[in-house]
Amino acid sequence: MTSRRGRTSQVRPRAPSTGRVQPSRVKSRPAPPTRADGRRTGPPTTPLSWAVKAGLAVAVILFGVVVLVNAPGVIGAFASGLGHAIGGVVDKLSQTAAPSATDLVLPPAPSLTLPTQPYTNQPTLDLTGTISNSVVGQSGYTIRIYRKVGTATAAKVAEIPVGSSPTFTVPAVALAAGSDTFTATLVSPSGESPPSVAVTYILDQSKPKIVITSPAKNAVVNGAVVTITGQTQAGSSISARNEANGVTAVATADNAGAFSVIVALAGGVNGISVTATDPAGNAGAVVISVQRGTGQLSVKLTASAYHLNPARNNTIVMTVVVLDPNGAPLSGASTTLTLTVPGNGITPYVVTRSTDATGKAVFKTTIPVTVAGKGEIAVVVDTTAYGQVTTQVPLTFN
Repeated sequence: MTSRRGRTSQVRPRAPSTGRVQPSRVKSRPAPPTRADGRRTGPPTTPLSWAVKAGLAVAVILFGVVVLVNAPGVIGAFASGLGHAIGGVVDKLSQTAAPSATDLVLPPAPSLTLPTQPYTNQPTLDLTGTISNSVVGQSGYTIRIYRKVGTATAAKVAEIPVGSSPTFTVPAVALAAGSDTFTATLVSPSGESPPSVAVTYILDQSKPKIVITSPAKNAVVNGAVVTITGQTQAGSSISARNEANGVTAVATADNAGAFSVIVALAGGVNGISVTATDPAGNAGAVVISVQRGTGQLSVKLTASAYHLNPARNNTIVMTVVVLDPNGAPLSGASTTLTLTVPGNGITPYVVTRSTDATGKAVFKTTIPVTVAGKGEIAVVVDTTAYGQVTTQVPLTFN
């Protein structure tokens, strides 16, 4: 090819395109001079003289002395900050939750037998109860008994191994005077169960006192029976025995301790022993003496007229008043009144009535009399407590 200046240049023909990007050609630079071990070398350094090194060492030492003397607060602050930092790390470590242990399954609590009577006068007792069938015969299991006396803290008083039956007995458990509350737990290799439902016993070794309020000492009782009243421990059983006739009567004191018992009397002096047995089994006794009086019922019979005219019919009112041996009106007494008059074939007038609250019974009738003569009014009073009494009054017809 000929250029404009007439020189001929040869152009190398371009290779046919293959569709690939051809790498560009970069001119390489000459590598810097290196040491034999491959490390880059710099310009040469001039070593420090020994005098310069010594001066630098002295300067460092003096700086440290100045800091120690004039700036203790700086060092203290640094040390305090370092302590707080270390404490924070320790706190973080201590607050890290420990891995949770496997939950333990505690055995079921035993059950103690409830007492039918909590009061006792015995210093020891046998506690009974039951355990779950799932722990019967288990090795390493025990039944533990706790006792709480009054308001004191509960304390362990007995422990027995679990047996081959669901029922158990803890023998001869000691009681303290007053209220004893018991609970039971089941102890196993995995721990101690919650306590059972509590049962309470009361140790009472004192005899009950008896106060007789009636009758009075050496009283005279005009009747077949005497009513004894008094005071003792609540719920006590009362027994009254009359040594004069061998008769015994019983009763029970109420919740306030009051009692009343009726005892049959013999004639003369009666020695009666009154015994109170409290719920714990303690017994106290007193002896009283009463005398059965010889007094009798008092019966008074009156009529509205005692002299009657045989020529006409006569209306008559008859009144009976009954008093007990102590002179008080006796109600409910059975009174049978009989009226007889002179004459042939006249049937006697017979009527029975009970006395009222004032001790009275009133009778009224009309008497048909045709002849002169004598008649009579008679009354029979019959009672359960005082027996029978009879009285009469005469009538005249003229």
